[in-house]
Amino acid sequence: MTAAAALAASPTAAFAQESHAGGGRLPTVELLAGVTHGIVQGAAVLLVGLVAFVALVWLPISRAAGTDGGSGAVFARGAWALFAALALVGLADVAVYTAWATGRPLGLGLYLEGLFGTTAGQVALARLGTGLLVAFAVAWAAGGGGIGRWWAAAGAGGLLLATLVPESHAVAQGLLAITVIWLHLVAAAFWTGGLLAFPILLLGPLRALGLDERADLRRRTVRRFSKVATVAVLVLVATGLYSTLLNVAGLGALVGTAYGRALVMKLGMTVLLLATGGLNLIDKGDGPLGRMVGLELALAAGIFVAAGFLTSLPPAN
Repeated sequence: MTAAAALAASPTAAFAQESHAGGGRLPTVELLAGVTHGIVQGAAVLLVGLVAFVALVWLPISRAAGTDGGSGAVFARGAWALFAALALVGLADVAVYTAWATGRPLGLGLYLEGLFGTTAGQVALARLGTGLLVAFAVAWAAGGGGIGRWWAAAGAGGLLLATLVPESHAVAQGLLAITVIWLHLVAAAFWTGGLLAFPILLLGPLRALGLDERADLRRRTVRRFSKVATVAVLVLVATGLYSTLLNVAGLGALVGTAYGRALVMKLGMTVLLLATGGLNLIDKGDGPLGRMVGLELALAAGIFVAAGFLTSLPPAN
């Protein structure tokens, strides 16, 4: 069987095996596929979220305070680092997927066939291209010229998030499900992008300010981001509930299937992340923000990995 024949269907469909409907242990290659899927999703979502944070939160606050100088370059370096992770792990994800789907030893010829001749590979290439577009747009925005450039980069990010949709179960569930999963990704970007942006701020632009000015700017940034995060979380809850109703047959499926258990893990870590973010909102950024954001990023990483398994496992319906 050629790679093209094995992967002619959508990426999700190729992973949908009935053997995972029960509580069996996942093979190593599928565990690896879930992890690589999650890292790819995380890198794309964080990249878009970082851009959105600059446009919606940081630039309005910092420019009002007259402290914007040079911060764009710091965020641009972060964007390029995320693109590098997206590219490297994305190409590795195609390798894992091709080897699993064909059941053959992976060589250069088979890998290239999987990359250029299959739906999964073509989606990965589209993601690579749009990710590069976002990175260049961020570099362009960081060179100056106003907040409009950052919004243009965020618009390119919307296209990048669209390349994650073909890996979801929504492709087989109609236009509404596709729209909902894209909105879910956008909301995740607006929320989690800020979690990455705060360490960049603490180690970059904020570090160069005086103590009082730094504390004031940090409080104002936390307050503004909290408003954005609140809206994003509401959208996440609504879209996540819709997707759960489509993909989970009932409460028993949450513990009786691999998909259900991955969803429970994702939900559990999301609740912890919400609680941690709530503490930051309560103390208005005056508490140990660096340590709290580090914990939030660790939880977000776990959520992305769990989401990776949700795209690679058959639904529990």
